[in-house]
Amino acid sequence: MQETRLLKTIRLFFLLCAFLLATGCAEHRDTAANQVDLSPDLVVELQVEEADLECSYFYFLWGRYAELTAQLNEALEAYEKALICDPETDYIAQKIPILLLRLDRVDEAKEHLQAYLLKHPQESGVRMLLAKILIRQKSYDAAIEQYQIVHRQHPEEVRALLLLSELHLARQQFDAAREVLQQVVAISEDAYPAHVLLARIYVHEKQYESALQHYRKALAINWSSELELEIGELYLQNKEYAKAEEVYRQIIDRESDNEEAAIALVHAYLLQEKEDDALTTLNRLKITSENPERVELTIAKIYARRQQYSKAADILRGILLRENLSQARYLLAIIEFQLKEYEEALLQLQQIPRNAEDYEKSVFLQVRLLRVLERPDEAINILEEALNDREVSNVDMYVLLATLYQMQGKESLSEATFNRALSIYPDNDNLLYEFGLFLDQTGEQQRAMSVMQKLITRQPEHAAALNYIGYTWADRKEHLDKALEYIKRAVTLKPENGYIRDSLGWVYYRLGDLEQAERELEEAIRLSPDDPAIYDHLGDVYLESGQLQKALQTYRKALELSIEEPDKARIQEKIRIVEEQESK
Repeated sequence: MQETRLLKTIRLFFLLCAFLLATGCAEHRDTAANQVDLSPDLVVELQVEEADLECSYFYFLWGRYAELTAQLNEALEAYEKALICDPETDYIAQKIPILLLRLDRVDEAKEHLQAYLLKHPQESGVRMLLAKILIRQKSYDAAIEQYQIVHRQHPEEVRALLLLSELHLARQQFDAAREVLQQVVAISEDAYPAHVLLARIYVHEKQYESALQHYRKALAINWSSELELEIGELYLQNKEYAKAEEVYRQIIDRESDNEEAAIALVHAYLLQEKEDDALTTLNRLKITSENPERVELTIAKIYARRQQYSKAADILRGILLRENLSQARYLLAIIEFQLKEYEEALLQLQQIPRNAEDYEKSVFLQVRLLRVLERPDEAINILEEALNDREVSNVDMYVLLATLYQMQGKESLSEATFNRALSIYPDNDNLLYEFGLFLDQTGEQQRAMSVMQKLITRQPEHAAALNYIGYTWADRKEHLDKALEYIKRAVTLKPENGYIRDSLGWVYYRLGDLEQAERELEEAIRLSPDDPAIYDHLGDVYLESGQLQKALQTYRKALELSIEEPDKARIQEKIRIVEEQESK
């Protein structure tokens, strides 16, 4: 209410001033006219022109006060009236679209700017404001055109080009951004932002030498520890850990309290397995850090990595005495699990709240602990309770619950769990894949194949589903050409997956191409050297091609790796057959 009264007072003051100015100026003009002997018509014209300026200035002051007091609609109205009084007042003409933007009247602001530019096409600041509005409206090509106009009008000015490069970067158009930035550095070699942006583009493209070149140019123009940290990260990405270490140490030598550099240095040490150096740096950092508990947590992780579990546990318990840090509880539970202190681990996990970052992991670890303790019903209860909360539940929890029911022989409850999950996450490809695997394991292979075919129709690049169908066809000795096509697609998608490579070898075996089968299965063993099924398949190929000694060695390796008794019995029978053939 007080502000309104004040505004009214100001208005009355302005009106009084305007009246006095008009009266005083009229008297002065009359005197001047008599002295200079101007014609009456000219005097009237001058009076009207000056009255318009007074009107414009009055409304400008009114609008400026309303703007300062955040009464934007009233400010806009006053500025518009000021512009009516004097249409040539550029400052006010530029003020109006800014106010319209603050009022979220974007289309009107754009219209004002476009109208202004028709009269004043050289106003680059107005044109770049229009470009920002066009970007906000996702009219990217129109915005690019505005920046290009500014550059043509002012070819030595780089601000528009820098904004244009940022627009290209935001749209992931790295080639276009690089081209524009190269124009900038050609115009101004000392354009610091251009060198920084070029360096980041080259990092993204893994062109490390070019990135380093531009980082160094940027540092020569304007040194900053932030840029040096980026160079250190570049060395880490390129696995040049010693160079990264040197960069971080140089930063710390200049800025002993630079916590970010100290943490990065610890990371570089750990990548080089210099754990003692990492611990020394962390213990020094712990003294100066604003968050010493986080530093101690990292120290505990290093001790746990070195399997010095007692030291790690002592540090974590010390942290928990001072702060209820969920990360510390979760790590302590893992350590207690390693020490087979299962009940203590469960107690820690039960104290992690639902809103904690580690809550989901804590649920999975509790389930694992309870399975070790042979208390599956409690594990199921924990999962059911978590799934009742939609804010924390997820696909993985449903899959794990279905697996627990399946392990108890409760296939109907397991399938019901999958159906619950699919009703909530109908578009989740991996959930559908897991459901297909469940159907396969329960002997409903035809339903499983239907599910996998549905998945491939929905997601043609799902490598695991392609592999499942291709391998199933190969195992059944049917649709072998189609099976080969599916599995080749899967291998292209995941060339380093030993299990998919095994399927490729197996389909070649079924097709009678023993040489290609042998090559693929040997590659599969290189990729997955602990899978007994791959050795079993390779043994079959060796046996079929008459390489009895190789077959025998491979079957024996398969037997050594096998866990399930039926698999062991089947492989032992193969070994017996080969040994009999060798003895003949």
